[in-house]
Amino acid sequence: MEELSRLIFRSAHGDRYLEARDSDSIVDVCRRYSLPVTQVSVYREGARGQLTLQVRPYDRLLDYRGDDMIVVIPNRNIDYHALLGGRDVVRERPDASTWIRQRADDGDGFVTEYLRPSDAMDLVSAQVATALEASGVKDEPLIVGVSGGGDSNALLEAIVRSGVVAKENIRPVMMLGIPDWDRGWERATAICDRHGLALRTVQEDETARILGFVEPHVDWVTAFERQFPGDDLEVLGVYGVRRVLDAVAQEQGARRIVIGSNLEDCLSDTLYYLAAGKVPFPKPVGRMGEVEILYPLWLTPKSLIDGCFPKFSLQNYEARYPSRMYGRAYFYYLAQMMVDAYPGAAQDLLRGSSRLAAEKFDELLNDDEFGTPVAAPIPLDVRVRLRRLFGRQAGGVR
Repeated sequence: MEELSRLIFRSAHGDRYLEARDSDSIVDVCRRYSLPVTQVSVYREGARGQLTLQVRPYDRLLDYRGDDMIVVIPNRNIDYHALLGGRDVVRERPDASTWIRQRADDGDGFVTEYLRPSDAMDLVSAQVATALEASGVKDEPLIVGVSGGGDSNALLEAIVRSGVVAKENIRPVMMLGIPDWDRGWERATAICDRHGLALRTVQEDETARILGFVEPHVDWVTAFERQFPGDDLEVLGVYGVRRVLDAVAQEQGARRIVIGSNLEDCLSDTLYYLAAGKVPFPKPVGRMGEVEILYPLWLTPKSLIDGCFPKFSLQNYEARYPSRMYGRAYFYYLAQMMVDAYPGAAQDLLRGSSRLAAEKFDELLNDDEFGTPVAAPIPLDVRVRLRRLFGRQAGGVR
C-alpha cells in the first residue's frame, strides 16, 4: 500500500497539513480536500525556508518534490478550515436509495445522511408543501405536468401528501409525441392510479395541434430534426409541455400549472438568464401568458428526488437518447458542480435570484405569430425555420 506524506496548506490562519500519495498531483490533492485548484500556488520549501514556485499541476509529487516540503498557498485571504473543516459525520441506514450532505446544526463540519425511499419522500413532501404555501396556493385546480420520470412522480406524491389541494383539484396531464418520453406513460399511470387520480393523456395529434402544426398528422419529431439539426428534441418537448399544460388549464378554467423542474433545472435556467444579461424568470412561481407556472421542486436536488422512486428513475434513465447541445450541457454542469461544491450554496443563489426577479423581472413579450410568450424577440432566421417546422408561411399558413 502506498504510503502517505504530508503537504503544508499555509494561509494567514496558520499552517495545516494535507495528506497525499507520491503518485498524486496537486490537482488530485486539491480535489480531495475540496480546494479550488486554480486558486492556489504551489512551492517547494527548501531546508533554509526558501520557497520556489512550482507550476506543475498535473505532475506527480514524486517527480519534483525531492526532500523538500510542498507548500500550498491560497490566493485569497479566507478561512478555508472554518468553511470546510470540522467533523465529518456519516449516518448510514440499511436499504438506502440516496444520500444528502449538509452542514452540521452547530456549524462544526458536515453530516452525510443515508436515506431510504420513505425518508427521501418525507423530505421532498415537506419542501413541496413549503413551496406551494409560499406561492399562495389555496385549494384550487392545479394542472400538473407528469412524465413518468422521477421528478414528476415524486412531485405528484408530494402534492397529494401536502394536503394543500384536495385530490379532485389535482389534475395530472401527460403529453405524448416524443417517443423516448412516451415510454414513461405506464409509470405515470401507475403513480396516478396509486392516488386515485385520473391522468389526462394528450395524444400526439392533439399535441401537434396545440403546438401549432398546420398538419396534425405530421411526423413533427422528424420535422424538428430537419429544421434544427444538432439541437435536442427536448427543446421542442419542454416547449410542448408548457403549451399543452396551458391549453388544458384554459379548457378546465385553471389559472396555475405545475412543472417538475428540480434544483439543478432551476439553477441552470437562472445561470443562463444571468449569462445572457437578463433577470431570471421568477421561482417558485411566475406568470407566463394567462397562467402562473409553479415550480414546487425548485430547491430540491435531483438526487433526493430520485431516491423516492429509484426503480422508476432507473427506467427513465435507460430510455434516454444522447443529448448533444453544448450550451445546455454547460449550464447544467455549472449547476451540478455548485450543488456538489458546498451544501446549500445552490439554494442560497436561487433564493437570492427569486428576490431579484420579484422586483425586476419584466413582463414577457407575446409573439403574435406563434401565440406564445417569449423572453426576447425571436430572431428572423429562427422564425423562418419555425415557420417551416410548423408548416406556415409568413403572414399565414401554407
